[in-house]
Amino acid sequence: MKTDLNYCIVLSSEQLAYLAGSKYGIDRMKILHRLIEAAVLKGTDYAIKGFSTTLQVGQAILSEVDFSCKLGYDKKTISRVLDKMNQLGIVASTQSNRTSVHTLKCVSAWMLDGNRIDNPFYVRIKDRQEEGEDDCRQTEAMNEECVSDSDFSFAGKMPVISNEGGPLFPSSFPTVSAPPQPTAGEESNEDISADSQT
Repeated sequence: MKTDLNYCIVLSSEQLAYLAGSKYGIDRMKILHRLIEAAVLKGTDYAIKGFSTTLQVGQAILSEVDFSCKLGYDKKTISRVLDKMNQLGIVASTQSNRTSVHTLKCVSAWMLDGNRIDNPFYVRIKDRQEEGEDDCRQTEAMNEECVSDSDFSFAGKMPVISNEGGPLFPSSFPTVSAPPQPTAGEESNEDISADSQT
């Protein structure tokens, strides 16, 4: 049975630039894609010899060896890319002696067959930034107040997000009055029709 699955992924410009870049033929987006595919959409018990856990929505379990085998990259490369993804706030990884649990912080929600599944580990971009960094601008594509479980259409519903991260409403816009701009004829004090007769 084929399911209709969509993702709501929110990346800062720095995160996107890192994922889009490629060094030595390593496709970083492919690594993120593998993590997103492996993430569970409901609580799932996981156990292997010597390790057991319950995965929550938005978590994936993959060792660096699993990544290496599935993607054809060496383990050290996978480790470096995952470390950078952790540093940038794309994922949060926890290693055990057997495997790694990766928590997706950049996926805000999944739409599975028309039903929205929120990621409890999603971290808004403004919360991913270190204090003092005000240069990141975000328009968030997913807002709980604007999208219901039965409607994934953004037509006419895209919220405007302020630099502080909160939604802006028409009533919160300041009233600005500006003098009317002069027309071309008023500025030059010349007859415009005289210029057009040449």
